[in-house]
Amino acid sequence: MRILIVGTAGRDFHVFNTIYRQDPAHRVVAFTSAELSAGERGTYPACLAGPLYPDGVPIVAEAELEDTIRAHGVDEVVFAYSELGCAEVAGLAARVLAAGTDFHLANPRRSMLATTRPVIAVTSARAGAGKSPTVRYLAEMLRSWGHRVAVVRHPWRAQRFGPDHQHTFVRDDGHEVDACADPQREPFDALPGIDVVSGLDYQAILSVAEEFADVIVWDSAGSDLPFLRPSLHVLITDPLRVPDSPDDFPGEVGLRMADVVLISKCDAAGPGQVAQVEDAVRRMNPSAAVLRADSPVVVEGAERIAGCTVVVVEDELTLDLGPLRPGAGVAAAHQAGASGIISPRPQAVGSLVEVYARHPEAQSVLPVTGYRASDLEDVRATLAATPSEAVIDATRIDLAATLGLERPVAKAAYAIRPHDPDRLAGLVRAALG
Repeated sequence: MRILIVGTAGRDFHVFNTIYRQDPAHRVVAFTSAELSAGERGTYPACLAGPLYPDGVPIVAEAELEDTIRAHGVDEVVFAYSELGCAEVAGLAARVLAAGTDFHLANPRRSMLATTRPVIAVTSARAGAGKSPTVRYLAEMLRSWGHRVAVVRHPWRAQRFGPDHQHTFVRDDGHEVDACADPQREPFDALPGIDVVSGLDYQAILSVAEEFADVIVWDSAGSDLPFLRPSLHVLITDPLRVPDSPDDFPGEVGLRMADVVLISKCDAAGPGQVAQVEDAVRRMNPSAAVLRADSPVVVEGAERIAGCTVVVVEDELTLDLGPLRPGAGVAAAHQAGASGIISPRPQAVGSLVEVYARHPEAQSVLPVTGYRASDLEDVRATLAATPSEAVIDATRIDLAATLGLERPVAKAAYAIRPHDPDRLAGLVRAALG
């Protein structure tokens, strides 16, 4: 059977790796990517695609979906987006069916990897509900109980693997190994003793995490589902948005599968909004434990920026959340009494010029696109050229230490504060066995 996989955010590759990579009865002819323009091409490399695909797997533009189906005689199109609006999912299905082939939604449990460690999975009904603060809260709680914790993170961005993709190699027992398949391990959100592991081959990532941790916390992206089989599945939902019909797929699937639904932002939502979410959850998933939580902005070093002009540094992901802006950094500027936010956009250099071209609406935030030396050098140069008295760091790392900043720096982040922390802790303890 000839398979085409549609998706652009990591789940497409994971579905291939776990379901099709070693299955000779199915031949994956290509991936599609909405990030490619018509005529652009990429290749999922052979080092990740495995021995059945010695030339790798082509990646084509989603705009060429119908042409690809006809050219390869595709029998089935497999949907594997990490997050997409439900109307867009239906639109893709309509295109596939009109092209004369089947549209397939794979059971998410088929691609969940088993592990010897307990897994606490954190997902959300929609992006921006508060996954990252919840992951941090749970990781800190588990560490305080004496556990060795690994955070396994969903791939943040699609990998295009275009012709200009530079493959790097590492030495392994005297042999060169393509680093595309090498899991990346780094400190998690400046929390001592907790590392995050990420990459593209989650079986390899899981093997690394199992070596140094006795509990794993899965950190999802968008409204995607866990790549690992959870011992406890915690889903975050946002009462500030319509709860009955999540607009992002597979958010509703996660809502129906979750063991625990944590309603965030109760400090910002009205009682009626929170009650509406609770009613919706009980209709869709009556067996789930439903908990409430506040989502305050926490500012460390607020006194350093009070009355000062500031430049706000946040992860680019904040810009991708559309109506959920502003992020924690901008909120912190107002909360701490900064006298003004200086726009870094006129001083942008390097890769940041392209980021601002993608986000013309962004004026008050300096976005960090990644934590490689080249990414951070562009941030350093742009910061140096932006005339502010202080900096608000709302990134996942310690910018002051990493970049050697001489201006006063305040650290800002959204937090999660459960109304019933003992009940949440009890649910986690029970899942650990």
